[in-house]
Amino acid sequence: MTPHNMRIIHRGDLPLGGFAGIVETRMVMHPGLWREARDRTDVSHGLGDFVYLASGYFKAGDGAPMHPHKDVDIVSFIPNGAVGHEGTMGHGTSIHGPGVQVQRAGTGIQHAEFSLNGQKADLVQIWFLPPEKGLAPAYQDFTLRKGEMTTVLGGSGDTFKNAMTCQIGLLEPGDRIATRHRFIAFISDGEAFASGTPVSAGDIVEGDGLELVTETGCDLVLIQYTETFQ
Repeated sequence: MTPHNMRIIHRGDLPLGGFAGIVETRMVMHPGLWREARDRTDVSHGLGDFVYLASGYFKAGDGAPMHPHKDVDIVSFIPNGAVGHEGTMGHGTSIHGPGVQVQRAGTGIQHAEFSLNGQKADLVQIWFLPPEKGLAPAYQDFTLRKGEMTTVLGGSGDTFKNAMTCQIGLLEPGDRIATRHRFIAFISDGEAFASGTPVSAGDIVEGDGLELVTETGCDLVLIQYTETFQ
């Protein structure tokens, strides 16, 4: 038994996929939304209203054409590069890495996403069920700072309310992050020790509690229930 009933999923053990100009590995797939995930033991099945995570990149000068979303909260973390958006919530918006945009699709949106400046752009995209259906579409942008965990969804701050709290941090060597509650975390970059077990870029970590200490520093996505986060 690993500490805190911890499980680690390695991105390199999963199939590489994608669509249009996006290359990605789907690492979290809730069986209620993806029937093919029901019998899969190699991916995470999510936590509460956290239903999906994919890690990948936009090809240089390419992306996803106009497509719809409805009744989903989407966190797009761009670790490196720059991504542009067009659609029903505005043309010309952009995310410059390291940065985050959270889209509340609500009653429905259409948008396209694409790399800017003719360069590849890294992407971590995370989906959550909203607290209720039929909410007004909106979006928020977040700037990330070294050595800090930024709450981008849920929690008690000025974010879209959600049953889950999503934090993203650009951690420096020696930084420590801990939770005594059920969680799922994604290491986007760098190396760390999760409850004493080495983890590195591309790893999903899930369990009943976490004590994470960075080694080289790392980019971390941490998700847990809002009710236990507060």
